[in-house]
Amino acid sequence: MSTLSFPVAGLRPLALLLALGLIVGTTPALARGRYYNHSGGIETSHPAWMSWVPSSTGLGALSMPGTHDTMAYQSYGGDLTQTQSLGLRQQLDAGIRALDIRCRHIGDRFTIHHGVVYLHVNFDDVLQTTIQFLNAHPTETVVMRVKREHTEESNTRGFAQTFEWYRDQPAYSPYLWRGSHVPTLGEVRGKIVIVDDFAGGTYGIPWGAVNLQDDWTVSQLADIDDKWNKVRAHLDRTLGGSPSTLFINFLSGSSAMAYPLHVAGGINILGINYRGVNDYAIDHLVGGWAQRAGIMMMDFPGAGLIDAILALNVRLLPSSSGLPADFSAIFRNTAYTLGGDAEARWYGMQAFLQNAAPGRNWHVMALKKEWGAWMHHEGAFYQSDSMDDFTHLAFPTRTVTSVVGPGYLASYVNGQIGSLSGGSGDRSSQLHSRLSARFPFQLWSVVVKRAPGGLGNWAYSDFGRGYKTSSGDYTYAVQGYSAYDGVYLHEHIQQEGNVVRLTSNVGFLGDVGFDDSLSSVTVLGPYQATLCEHPNQTGRCFTTSSSIREVNAVPGGPWNDQISSVSVSRTGLH
Repeated sequence: MSTLSFPVAGLRPLALLLALGLIVGTTPALARGRYYNHSGGIETSHPAWMSWVPSSTGLGALSMPGTHDTMAYQSYGGDLTQTQSLGLRQQLDAGIRALDIRCRHIGDRFTIHHGVVYLHVNFDDVLQTTIQFLNAHPTETVVMRVKREHTEESNTRGFAQTFEWYRDQPAYSPYLWRGSHVPTLGEVRGKIVIVDDFAGGTYGIPWGAVNLQDDWTVSQLADIDDKWNKVRAHLDRTLGGSPSTLFINFLSGSSAMAYPLHVAGGINILGINYRGVNDYAIDHLVGGWAQRAGIMMMDFPGAGLIDAILALNVRLLPSSSGLPADFSAIFRNTAYTLGGDAEARWYGMQAFLQNAAPGRNWHVMALKKEWGAWMHHEGAFYQSDSMDDFTHLAFPTRTVTSVVGPGYLASYVNGQIGSLSGGSGDRSSQLHSRLSARFPFQLWSVVVKRAPGGLGNWAYSDFGRGYKTSSGDYTYAVQGYSAYDGVYLHEHIQQEGNVVRLTSNVGFLGDVGFDDSLSSVTVLGPYQATLCEHPNQTGRCFTTSSSIREVNAVPGGPWNDQISSVSVSRTGLH
């Protein structure tokens, strides 16, 4: 095995977790379900994901999952007209926030159609379900495109007047936002934002003001690739576009020779594999090729595709903030798009995390059985399901700073390995416990891999203050990080050897086992230290608020192995 490293920046809180590599394989069908879903249920839930997005965010800056022909979730017209498998409330609970509502004007009311096919729901059903959802989750908003569909019949007024009649009903009026500009999220929480595709913007954001890709004709299965290229090109336009503009990107397509379910999910016919648009899209998003997706209107979206879109909204949070609870499901579902050996999976997950949640110190691992690990993390820990015998782990830390010198760490770990026992999990637990007891001033992760090793079987982030060694059938990887603020005294130059942490005055360093032992200093955080050659801060002294690799280089020496007392003070707050 060799290690991989990518430096980054941080978080806090504290928890301890044991993850054991007891593996259950996953089927290709389960992985496929992460980008394409035709099951009537879905393996994700994000009913309040907008709650963690700042209210000042414009709707145009969001990455928003949506559904094309939202209400076509039953097969009244067969496979050619069905585009979804989830009912409206299921879609909203899963995280869908953009709806495509096609209304036929008949008898001065709206019925919901897909072309000529009546979908056995009416506009009242759509409004009532959406409002029930918003009442349950008032932090959310729903973008609703309203479009004329099919022929009009038996009306005494125009389409716009009937829409106005619905809008003015006491049960609906408080929930229908009356603006026509692209609002901030704070303006429209708890409301429905109409995208007006029938009256030129009189009743909402004008459809003509939307930056749109909706080339829906896919003449044959071989044209699915061309449809994906149009989707990808619009994603590129969205990235560079104004955040005050709504970008809407339809992934859907169909024809008599290419049904919606095949355009979305792909199909294998006589050994020829036609890859679906949803499959291309999830790889593109998880691969870190998009930073803003706009509104993506999809057929049969799977849990992972929804989550890959939602992940881009984490970029809107400051890197100093904690990650939302939704990120656990996002991590688990997007991991299904990774493949290859441990090294390839590591690179894939690293690319996704650095794109979705940049500015953090991500520790990433891809592990194939048999392994065990104990990790101190800082309030956020993510673990995938097992797939193809691999498990993916990730957690961010406040810093990647370690104050234990690499040589001293290696010596300590080598001295412990001979007395470890049991399997990988037992050994990782024992070694982690000893490291934490010996060096309690920072956090530790320990991963133990039983043979076979190598990058084909495990890969992990190595930020430079770790140690890896093998003994018998086991390889041990130790990582130190998130050293606490304070003044650290080291017995050897270049921050090596025995180390002690101080946050207050020490009149005699012999009391902490460090009299006349100082050769270098590490200062973390808002601290200043005055180091003196005799007890109780007497004799020659020098003061520092920064780290020193060799104290003998400080003017006024010699200082090496001469310090017997230390005065520590705080210089301010970070």
